[in-house]
Amino acid sequence: MNAQTDYNKAFEECWSDFKQHYAYFEEQGIDWEKIKTIYQTRITDIQNDKDFIRFLERLTHELHNGHTSLNVNLSSSNRIIPSGSDLFIEQRRNSYYIGDVRPNSKAAKVGLKPDMQLIKYNQKPIEEQLNQFLSLSTNNYTSAMKNYALNMLFAGTHNQKRSITTLENGQEKTYFPDREVATPSSTSVFDWHFINDSTAYIKINNSLGDNKLIEEFDKIIDSLIVRNTPSLVLDLTDTPSGGNTLVARAMIGRLITKELPYQKHQFNEQGIIRSWVEYVIPRKQAYTNKLILMVGHWT
Repeated sequence: MNAQTDYNKAFEECWSDFKQHYAYFEEQGIDWEKIKTIYQTRITDIQNDKDFIRFLERLTHELHNGHTSLNVNLSSSNRIIPSGSDLFIEQRRNSYYIGDVRPNSKAAKVGLKPDMQLIKYNQKPIEEQLNQFLSLSTNNYTSAMKNYALNMLFAGTHNQKRSITTLENGQEKTYFPDREVATPSSTSVFDWHFINDSTAYIKINNSLGDNKLIEEFDKIIDSLIVRNTPSLVLDLTDTPSGGNTLVARAMIGRLITKELPYQKHQFNEQGIIRSWVEYVIPRKQAYTNKLILMVGHWT
């Protein structure tokens, strides 16, 4: 009984934290009060801490938002998206297709490619495996809910190797991406080189949360300004872990010549809305020549 009380208190705290701080309930059409009622009835099934972690993982699926995850996981836990995924899956009418493949990933190495039709995951039909990620509060699933469930499924769990079956020219073909070794990510915060005499290329290596990037980025921008390099390609296609606003504002500050709106903040203070716009400020000398941004599903 004491353990059940502890789990109930922990759930109440978790649920309340989301209620006070989560930004997208209205935008996503989530009835958080209804979800509380549903999940409270399931607390009695919890026998130990592992059960409780699984319980909270199930709760986060209600938000169908890859930005939301726990700071703890089990070997049986799902990989998070997009940072733990190598495929982007989408539904087209009543079928499922690969929309994109992460470069240099295990999936890419076995030959999985965009536009391949998918019919099975781990030797089972896809549709019947999606419920574990879909909301318990509705049967009217939005496209965002379905998209989240699909991509969580194909990201896989930490302890199970995936098999992915496609339909190619009327024939089934199965791929085993986790038997491969992905190309190791670069240990540097970015890589860069000149594509030609007029174009520089900088690829950010999933380091937008590393403050060391600021100093290194400044050095490259300074050198490009001295050379008056006509064009810069900034590749953000491998930044799925996100980052922090210090790095973001520092980088943007080298690419603008005047103060510009950066993001709008809004806070509900006892039913009274506070709202303000944060500006990003130019830093040092700006690179003002042509800038080309590369983005994708792992940006």
